[in-house]
Amino acid sequence: MSHYLKSVMDCVFGEIHFRNELIWGYPPKGKPPKYGFHRKHDIILFYGKSKSGVFKHQYTDLNKEQKSKFSKTDGKGRKYKEFKGKRTYLDESNGRPVPSWWSDIGQTAQSRKEFNGYPTQKPLALLKRIIFASSNPKDIVLDPFCGCATTCVAAEQTGRQWMGIDISIKAYDLVRNRLTKEIADPDDILKHQNKIHLQTDPPRRTDIGVDYRERKFVYVISHPSYLGEYKVGIAKDWKSRLNAYQTSDPDRQYKIEYSKETSAFRETERHIHEKFPNKHEWVQGDLNEIIREIELFIPEKPVDLFD
Repeated sequence: MSHYLKSVMDCVFGEIHFRNELIWGYPPKGKPPKYGFHRKHDIILFYGKSKSGVFKHQYTDLNKEQKSKFSKTDGKGRKYKEFKGKRTYLDESNGRPVPSWWSDIGQTAQSRKEFNGYPTQKPLALLKRIIFASSNPKDIVLDPFCGCATTCVAAEQTGRQWMGIDISIKAYDLVRNRLTKEIADPDDILKHQNKIHLQTDPPRRTDIGVDYRERKFVYVISHPSYLGEYKVGIAKDWKSRLNAYQTSDPDRQYKIEYSKETSAFRETERHIHEKFPNKHEWVQGDLNEIIREIELFIPEKPVDLFD
């Protein structure tokens, strides 16, 4: 389902916030299907709100081949390697950085200690890697489909706050039971359970009327060779678009006259091209009038975000 979910997540979070497609690979279980290849992986979609968000590289142990590169030994018996005159010690290595293909975490079904019969249960090691990579201690972790509480348990074990949501009331019992079994001290079960709260009333919505659509710039570009004509277009980054025009012009005389960031970028661009005489993306008219029309333009019917 990842190809469907990618489109949905692009709408929810914005395609510009997509970071990685992660492959969680594992040994196949059971007999191979009669038609098709044996399933050996799931896909994790990674989005980040900004480049300043929390991200910490994760590491796994070096394999035999990687360890063999530390072929030198100093006077204290410590293994090391040299690269471009820099010495790196084996005992100070973090290990090898985890790439976008994760093949070192098996399925929960292969661990009888963890598996509780929930069909889509994920291993704790998988959720812990995600949590360690994308949060700090005491941060809040949200799982909107918490199921059998693996995320809640992983968050609790790693010192994070957490919230779990599920449509099944049974999920509440699973959360309490797993936390009692896997987290709480035997002498402190009641106190721990009192920290887990069940709420079935839907919370007050705060998103009504908020426009979560992607925002782009409507820009106006001029050139001295085209007096009275202006390029009106849309772009995520008007500076990059201007540079593209400058690169194609030996005299580099394109100039940005105006830009406005808006979620109604397509409607605004269409309005300007319908309002003023145009040929292709260039419109003819007075610059101040074009800018004024962009500033004052309001779509006749705002998009209903909840249709």
